[in-house]
Amino acid sequence: MNNETSYLMGALRDGNFDVRPGKNYELRIYQDDESWLAAVSEMFQRNFGITPKISGKLLRINNKSAIKELLEISEYKNPQGQWGTPSLLRTSSDEERWWYVSGFWDSEGGVPLDPATTTQKYVSFDQKNKEALEFVRSFLVKEGFRPTNLTFTGNVWQFRLTRKAEVKEFATRIISFHREKFRRLMLLIASVP
Repeated sequence: MNNETSYLMGALRDGNFDVRPGKNYELRIYQDDESWLAAVSEMFQRNFGITPKISGKLLRINNKSAIKELLEISEYKNPQGQWGTPSLLRTSSDEERWWYVSGFWDSEGGVPLDPATTTQKYVSFDQKNKEALEFVRSFLVKEGFRPTNLTFTGNVWQFRLTRKAEVKEFATRIISFHREKFRRLMLLIASVP
């Protein structure tokens, strides 16, 4: 593990593996922010020696050996509701965990769509797998944050950072490659007195 592979493990929360032995080995990541897909693609190139294909809002990897390695490292389970935290992250450094949290937030986190006018000032994390979200939440607690409790929203588990000082601190600690989401986070920070 290194910082970028830790980030990719979080970013994979937005991905889907399609593996049919002897027929198909594919990873697909859908994302509206195409610049984020380009950043993720570059990380795959540097760390796995593969060049994903990007078509519009879809990144695809069809390299059998790379897919097998990613499945092994990520310990991916389908459906995602059964996919917990990869074991390697449990023994990783705090710096690597921040990169993981960053990739997780870039793929499965949220901030209000119109931060300047909303009355709710928050950063959220959403995920189908409760344990994976508990891992992220526990790490943030260890780092001095006080997130809300986990709640089930009907489709996914969620927690939020809602204290103004913590939202600001989160913005200084996160390593975000998702331009649009980070732009909204900065607008949120600017709107907090």
